[in-house]
Amino acid sequence: MVKLTQIDDETFEKSETFSATKPETSGAAASDSEDSESDSDIEDEFDFDSETVYDRIVALKDIIDPEQREYIASATSSLKSYVNYGLNKTGSLLWTVTSSALLLGVPLSLAIIAETQLQEMEKDLSLQQSAQEVLAPGSEGAFAEKTA
Repeated sequence: MVKLTQIDDETFEKSETFSATKPETSGAAASDSEDSESDSDIEDEFDFDSETVYDRIVALKDIIDPEQREYIASATSSLKSYVNYGLNKTGSLLWTVTSSALLLGVPLSLAIIAETQLQEMEKDLSLQQSAQEVLAPGSEGAFAEKTA
């Protein structure tokens, strides 16, 4: 997360005079030592393990212009409203289709199943009659003669 500190003009002027009076060393050696010191200072102050994604996003807020932030916020809110509207309409449509399928489809499927079972029973009875005729082709006539 970014920490902002306020620097007074007096402190800023003192640091400028100090850096102006400071004797300069060789260019490459001075920049290397300053880089390593500043890198180590940053590494000591900042703990990467404790930083969260939210902290990074909040730190990015200072980089983006207020107008750009307002545009992004309005675009996100309009996108959110469109998605919310779409999900509500999709849920209503899904509810309508499901309830219609249950009210119309279930009785229809039960009627179709009952009709199929009736046709199978008729087919089984006709097969049994034909099987009896094949096994004993003249038996019905013989029974009729004995009873008379």
